[in-house]
Amino acid sequence: MASENLGNSENSENYIASKYRFVVLGIFMLMGIITQIGWITFAPITQDVADFYHVSQNAIVWGLTGVFMIAYIPVNFPACWLIDKYGLKWGVGIGVILTGVFALIRGIFARNFIIVMIAQIMMAIGQPFVLNSFTKLAANWFPEKEKATASGLGTISMFLGVIIGMMLPEILNIGDNMENGFPPLLLGYGIASIIGMILYLVFIQDKPEHPPNAYADKSKALVTTGYKEMLKIKDFIYLLIILFFGLGSFNAITTVIDLIFDPSFDSGIISGFMIIGGVFGAIIISAISDAKHKRKVFLILALVICTPLNIALILIQSFWVVNMLALIYGFFLVAALPVGLTYGAEITYPAPEESSNGMLMMLGQLGGIILLAVPPAVLMYVVAVLFGIASVLTFIIKDTPWHEAQRTLKS
Repeated sequence: MASENLGNSENSENYIASKYRFVVLGIFMLMGIITQIGWITFAPITQDVADFYHVSQNAIVWGLTGVFMIAYIPVNFPACWLIDKYGLKWGVGIGVILTGVFALIRGIFARNFIIVMIAQIMMAIGQPFVLNSFTKLAANWFPEKEKATASGLGTISMFLGVIIGMMLPEILNIGDNMENGFPPLLLGYGIASIIGMILYLVFIQDKPEHPPNAYADKSKALVTTGYKEMLKIKDFIYLLIILFFGLGSFNAITTVIDLIFDPSFDSGIISGFMIIGGVFGAIIISAISDAKHKRKVFLILALVICTPLNIALILIQSFWVVNMLALIYGFFLVAALPVGLTYGAEITYPAPEESSNGMLMMLGQLGGIILLAVPPAVLMYVVAVLFGIASVLTFIIKDTPWHEAQRTLKS
């Protein structure tokens, strides 16, 4: 089906960008949304879900939400290998199928905690296949000037999923009517997941007929070789630490947000403002990053601005001021992720994009797991310290000159 659209393309220097890339990106974004809804479903109503299943809060935090971060660690490497071996459609398709099938099972058996937990584990296994794919998607389908933007839109899908998962239970007042509202909510998510899976399997193609950029035009190292070479690059090690702190903090905050803020505050609304800010930030900052061919400055900007905001968010007593600060916080912090992932893929070339993407995302999940052990009452203070350290590291890393990288790739 994609081959019919490949002739309708755009020229960019010596490379050809297929217009079908927007179809591929759109479906990947849909699966990013669905995957993240699966992760965050229970976070905004943690206590209500615990009461519904007659289990502890910890059983929900770790058994239904935190399991996504835990599963990422062992699954990341085989997911990268399978994506490298089988390409975007079937490598990532493994995760898409796991997500679709088990989201539906979760919805059908919504009243059974054990089945729901097993379904969450299987969906968690599928998550790395989807989240590790965005930089490879950008490299396979998009011209150089659009790579960070494409990665940014992929990242936006992740956070749109978090917005929906966080805010829909609040909008529907699920917490006040768990018995009649919660099972249909899970079933609705399951049906949406199956539809997304079908669209993916029908319409996704691995790559276009012609390479759209210099990175796609060159052969890649094997995944195993790529990991060895990546870990020899000092700036990539620094980037791993930055994502360990930055993405790890975001994951932990999102997971226990219902336990961080004053009980009189609506945590779902606060997280919604944070993610809405992130959506705009990822679009705007990724586009500027592509236009200016710069990555480092935007990582610095995000961490320097967000470090003090961690403290302000929990000290300020006005709910609407907190929401506005959450909007700014999300604008800069969320936008740093696609820029960081793109930077990681560029400085580790010719390692496969899914390898750098996967390792960075894995460190973010590991950081989130560790930070979940921090009491929610002091989590934001700890995050502020970590952001301060990460800020220093962003000043140390070096931007790879874009034009020099292009000359190297084309030589």
